[in-house]
Order: sequence, then structure tokens, then C-alpha cells
Amino acid sequence: MTKRLPCPPAPGPLEVYAARFDGLFGTLAQRRGFREYLAGLLLPRDRNKTLTCLAGAEPVAGAQHAAV
Repeated sequence: MTKRLPCPPAPGPLEVYAARFDGLFGTLAQRRGFREYLAGLLLPRDRNKTLTCLAGAEPVAGAQHAAV
């Protein structure tokens, strides 16, 4: 069997958590993708979809407000 290639580390303390799952993934691409996925879950992002903008609005009157 070939030697397992090392995976580039995830940012910060996320690597310790991600390394616990290395045995579940057979290829370097899977391990790298898992680290990118975990990092993406924690990154801030803009919510530009209509339904997420309306989440805190009053059903009829609040949804028509300009700030929403």
C-alpha cells in the first residue's frame, strides 16, 4: 500500500477537530474537501435571499417595510 499523503492543515484550532475524521476519508481530496467545508461553515456570509431577510418581519405589515 502507498504512503498516505499529508493534508494541508485547516485554519487555527479547526485542524485538531478535522484531524479526528481523517481515518474516515480514503483520499487526499476528500480530507482537503472536508477541511474546506468545515472552514466554510464558520465563515461569515451575507444573507441576500428574500426569505432570510423576511425572517424577523411581521407577516403582512412588516414585510412591506423599506428596511426589510
